[in-house]
Amino acid sequence: MRKTLFCNISILLFGLVILSAGPSWAHQSEDFERMGVVSPRTEKLAPNFSLETPDGSTLGLNNFKGKVVLLNFWATWCEPCKAELPSMQRLYEALRPEGVEVVAISIDRNKKERIKEYIKDYNLTFPVLLDPGQEVRKGYFIMGLPTSYLIGADGKLKGFISGAREWDSVASKKLFSKLIH
Repeated sequence: MRKTLFCNISILLFGLVILSAGPSWAHQSEDFERMGVVSPRTEKLAPNFSLETPDGSTLGLNNFKGKVVLLNFWATWCEPCKAELPSMQRLYEALRPEGVEVVAISIDRNKKERIKEYIKDYNLTFPVLLDPGQEVRKGYFIMGLPTSYLIGADGKLKGFISGAREWDSVASKKLFSKLIH
């Protein structure tokens, strides 16, 4: 309980300190508020990365240029992470044709085979990347799981969300619609 509370407080403080610097970039929409998105006051480019997939290929953020990206950090031991995987898949199936990508980064250490099982068990077709050294996690200041970032088609951070969400909800689809257009 203490660890969870500490993680939640750390995430909140990170959001307030890192994302509140600079002049206001835009008004925060109701859709962002409904989903619990913490929006930056100044948009910055999302930190680039390149990671291995479970099948051994390499993908990076640059592979998704020009698309809206839901960048999700998760782990196999995280129950809320597992709970949101099916809704992430449904969002991906519904909005990929409109230019939305879902990219899930596992921070599990040395569990490539277990992650492959998750991909199969949950019928995941969106890219899953491996960050066993947790370098990308550190670069995105992830303190608790699951945490997701919304990245615009311009490659800039639009906001972050701490905790699991129903990604295929009406509110989520409205949020992504605003990011697409």
